[in-house]
Amino acid sequence: MPLTLPTVIPTPLKLYQATEKALGWFPSDDSTSSEVKTFHLSLLFIPSVIALLTIYVYYRHYINRIPGPKRGDSLYKIALETMHIGMIKLHEKYGEVVLFPLPHDSGSVVYLRANSSLDRVFTDSKHFSKNTDTWAGSGAMSDVNNLIQPMYNGSLFEVAGKEHTLNRKVVNPFFAHPKILDATIKAFSLLSDRWGESYTGDVLEDFHSIVKFAMVDLLGSYYLTPADESILNTVISHFVRKNAGGGDARLTKEDEEVFVTMEGVAQRVVDHVKSEMARKEEGADVDLHPKGLVYLMLKSKSFSEKAIKELFVNLVVAGGETPALAACKTLAAIAKDPIVLETAVKEVDSTFAGGDIDPDKVDDLHYLDSCVNEGLRRYAPATIVGRRCIKDTEICGVKIPKDTSVQVSVHAAHMNPAVWDEPEKFDPSRFARGKKVPAGGLVAFGLGGRSCPGKRAYMKMAKVMLACMLQKYVISEAPGESNDLDSFLPNRFVAWPSSNKVTLKLATRFHVQANEKLFERTENRPNDVSRQSGLKGSRFYNNPLA
Repeated sequence: MPLTLPTVIPTPLKLYQATEKALGWFPSDDSTSSEVKTFHLSLLFIPSVIALLTIYVYYRHYINRIPGPKRGDSLYKIALETMHIGMIKLHEKYGEVVLFPLPHDSGSVVYLRANSSLDRVFTDSKHFSKNTDTWAGSGAMSDVNNLIQPMYNGSLFEVAGKEHTLNRKVVNPFFAHPKILDATIKAFSLLSDRWGESYTGDVLEDFHSIVKFAMVDLLGSYYLTPADESILNTVISHFVRKNAGGGDARLTKEDEEVFVTMEGVAQRVVDHVKSEMARKEEGADVDLHPKGLVYLMLKSKSFSEKAIKELFVNLVVAGGETPALAACKTLAAIAKDPIVLETAVKEVDSTFAGGDIDPDKVDDLHYLDSCVNEGLRRYAPATIVGRRCIKDTEICGVKIPKDTSVQVSVHAAHMNPAVWDEPEKFDPSRFARGKKVPAGGLVAFGLGGRSCPGKRAYMKMAKVMLACMLQKYVISEAPGESNDLDSFLPNRFVAWPSSNKVTLKLATRFHVQANEKLFERTENRPNDVSRQSGLKGSRFYNNPLA
């Protein structure tokens, strides 16, 4: 939101009229000559202008004390082109609080990395509020926005106050859905067969499909058809390309056509749930999740079909694509480190003892918890979280005026060397069970009452997806593919990899054991062989195909 001058100074004419009335300068018949009135008006006009200029100068001084780049600076261009890496460089040069001029506007935003102050920005409702103005009808997508929010104005997550509280009461049960693990395991079982016994290539798109399949099942007890899946993948590809360009963000006719196809999927889900609810009332046995979000919203009779479709699309796209991205990058990071991979595989094997993934035992995967958290720290998909300053305040000794847009640089906070040693290293031990996380050290979901409501659901889905992958497949980096997980598309919000792919080599563990005799440990194999042998990357016993 642009920084605007407060409109608190009355006009000279109003001052004149008020003074005239208070002092009784002139009779009520208004017979005083225009020359006299003009003279008195000039006496009031001069101090008014002085007061106005004084406040303006003070206001500009207030803002200009915040360090930051100027438009056209080399670092300014880097930040625009590679937001996620650019944010780190901005904070390295200018400190914890950075004033950043908007590229298509005369205003500015304040970027914040100060880890110790992040909790306050997220939770201090007296000074900060969620920036709900993500779509102001200007015909452009917000720079700090999810991929598809412009499709709708004022969806559940964008409203504030009592309306937000009431909405959350209705939908919160969904985020504690008891079938999250079951739905994810089922989706993985159905869709991972695409890889066959061995596969080398991109797994990111299939991760997206697994998450979408599970999300739609949970939301509306609806199974995506191949046509629906294709539509959703096309929608994501469209907006990834659009957001990757870094150029004109205005909505186009093509955008609107994409919205229509996506809304069609949402309508089919709503119609399915309504049909199942009608059958249930007739006494039929139906497969309808009682905590499915579409069912809860229809049952409450508090939401229009439009509002239900809005939230459905928001959750499937923004709430489904980013977890798939983070989980897939986490898997690739695990595959890069033989010690991490060995530890994770051992935990999965010992927990399930060679049997199927049991949802009741997933909570016992403590090391995989650490891997998921470290993946979120290292590869947070959504790297900017916005708040609006609603009262003059101070952060890190820097004064922040009212109405300033404050954007928390999530990626920069996660990569702050003052908080994390060797922040560029993927190290799950940072989040070992019982270890205290530094203040502001992990803010991928925000903090406080307006944090992401899907945090627990994401953690469950990501962990069980990783467990399924590690149990079923021998995983390694594909020959000639390094998966540069720090190379991002130059987009506005989501940290998509530069190739929009995560390439891995997979082989079913049964296939490797039965046909290549390379997977199982031997009795005399040292427990720390991966350390002693000096093997690099993923070339150790669990990755014979590397």
